[in-house]
Amino acid sequence: MAILKQELTQEILRLTWQNPIFMAISIALIWLVPQLLIRKIMSEKYEKRKIEIQKNKIEKLYPKTLK
Repeated sequence: MAILKQELTQEILRLTWQNPIFMAISIALIWLVPQLLIRKIMSEKYEKRKIEIQKNKIEKLYPKTLK
C-alpha cells in the first residue's frame, strides 16, 4: 500500500512539474507577487514623502513666528 501511494505521489509530481501551463503560472506568480508587494510599499513611501514635502513648502510660505 505504501509503495502504491509513493508511486502515485511521484507520478502526480512528475505530471505537475512537466505541465507547461502549471510551470508558466508558477513562474508568473513567483515573478509577480514580490513585485506587487514592493510596488505597494514604494507607493506608500512615495505618498508619505510627498505629503511631508508639501507640508515643508507650506511652512516656508507661512512661518509660525516672524524673525
